[in-house]
Amino acid sequence: MKIDILGTKYNIILDADIKDYPKLKDLNGYTDPSIKKIVIAKFIEDDFAVEDGEDCVKKTLRHELVHAFLYESGLNGQSDWARNEEMVDWIALQFEKMLNVFIKTKAINEVNK
Repeated sequence: MKIDILGTKYNIILDADIKDYPKLKDLNGYTDPSIKKIVIAKFIEDDFAVEDGEDCVKKTLRHELVHAFLYESGLNGQSDWARNEEMVDWIALQFEKMLNVFIKTKAINEVNK
């Protein structure tokens, strides 16, 4: 799947296998801004996995999309913003709540689908 991140096309790979993407070792996903690619690991159900795999994948994708937006905003050079996992997690986890408030209060014009 291709997606536009601030005017830059990113390729998103879902259900990726660690054999094909060895960088996934110990990760649920990663963003490579050098080749404009986001890779999300295939959810593997085991005794230690969360029960809602689809939700886990969506959270991981949101997290990696935030990284991509920060990279494309130029926040990866002088500072560590684009690599700050705590801040990226906060944005990714709170974004839906923020969007709902923006829509409810009409603080945004329209959400493109």
